[in-house]
Amino acid sequence: MMTYLDVGVRRIQPYLGRTPDLKGRRGASAWLSDATDRDKLVEWVRRHPVLGPAGVRVNEQAGQADGVVPLCLPPQSDARIVAQEVFDYLHDRLPALDLAASWAAADSYVEAHRSWKNTPDPAAVARSGPPVADFPPLESCGQCRVDPGLRRSEIHEKEPWLCADCLQRYHERYRSPGLRDGAVPVGAELDLLTRLGLGHSQVSADFAELAALGDEHSNGNHLATVFVDGNGIGALFDRVIASGDPDAKARMSRAVSEATREALYEATAAVCEGQVGAKVPVIPHVVGGDDVLVSVVADRAWRFVASYLRAFSRLLAADSTVRPFVTSGDDEETGASAGVVFAHSAFPFRRAVELADEAKDAAKRAYEGRLPALLWLDVTREGEQPPMHRQGWTLRDLERHDEAIRALRGVPPAGRSVLERLVDIDDPALSSARIHEYARRLDRGAVIEPFLEDGVAAGRIADALALARWWR
Repeated sequence: MMTYLDVGVRRIQPYLGRTPDLKGRRGASAWLSDATDRDKLVEWVRRHPVLGPAGVRVNEQAGQADGVVPLCLPPQSDARIVAQEVFDYLHDRLPALDLAASWAAADSYVEAHRSWKNTPDPAAVARSGPPVADFPPLESCGQCRVDPGLRRSEIHEKEPWLCADCLQRYHERYRSPGLRDGAVPVGAELDLLTRLGLGHSQVSADFAELAALGDEHSNGNHLATVFVDGNGIGALFDRVIASGDPDAKARMSRAVSEATREALYEATAAVCEGQVGAKVPVIPHVVGGDDVLVSVVADRAWRFVASYLRAFSRLLAADSTVRPFVTSGDDEETGASAGVVFAHSAFPFRRAVELADEAKDAAKRAYEGRLPALLWLDVTREGEQPPMHRQGWTLRDLERHDEAIRALRGVPPAGRSVLERLVDIDDPALSSARIHEYARRLDRGAVIEPFLEDGVAAGRIADALALARWWR
């Protein structure tokens, strides 16, 4: 029997997003992944003056999960003391982390996990929040505005006061030299470039340069922020725990992580086709577990999203580790859902991420996480609130209507504007009659008919018109 201890980050998404810009979010995500990398944890535990001699080791049965430190302790160990050592280790890397630890004595990790999940023991839980600012007159951090600034540091050609957490977030912060030197904060992008067989000279330096890769029909100034998260992954892991197989969780976490990275590669390769020697039209910001946050040239976003969702579903469904834990008839649970936000390249990145995250969650709710789905928002046309009628589309919807949306895009802008005016969500019957008459009069039935089904004609046509703007 061993004591199994997990130390993990609480409220990880709010923590990553506490700085307003891309560098801060990417830096926090990358340093957190680096701090919880299994190989580095093994070395840290081995060298630790307290943990190593005490027989503490990294729990290989837990697999790889960003933001989690899983350990095995000899039965008589004081888990609370070990948890405090891990708290100190993680806070030394990222001081503002909100951390929690759980532990239990059991014959295997899956038994321990089951015990603290189903019958949590308050005596076997510890928490450690970030240090509290207890002297308000100090100048606040120039980036997050949450904690007091400790010292000045050059960021964006300025030298604001930075708190301890932001000092670490912006360490090795500049992307171009980081891609040359292999710095931690750009690890996800380096991995993608390696898979593509490309180098750092083929990336865009900033959002404006990325947006400028748009085709001749684009203004060359719009990007899509894409936030993707796996469907039913938590349920899959619950079934792994329930199985009692002590090694299955590690295999599952590796399978999910590899499927995420391979799907990102396939989707990026799909939008690079025919662009030999050109710059990569995708910048990955966060890639961890089943989560992906990227920026994509606006006119290639739909191809990227459809390719990613299709690849992720296929890779997990084909994986021999995953298949035994997918319930009969529910193969689509192994898919993912996405939120997509189109906006000008100068639109605040932090806000674009928030909106994409909200859209992704809404897409999951619309289909109960059982189908690969997506919801989108075009900030330039629609503002920061999706139209009331928009419920999101499934990947099947996108694939089924691909040719119809392309045909709709072929309608001259003036014709699409007429259609937009004819759509009346509040009066579907009148709207449908108007649209039918328009299609009959201008002989555009082939363009309209695919969306006049299931009693949702007005909403579907409104959505199709929105999709057509960036459909390529």
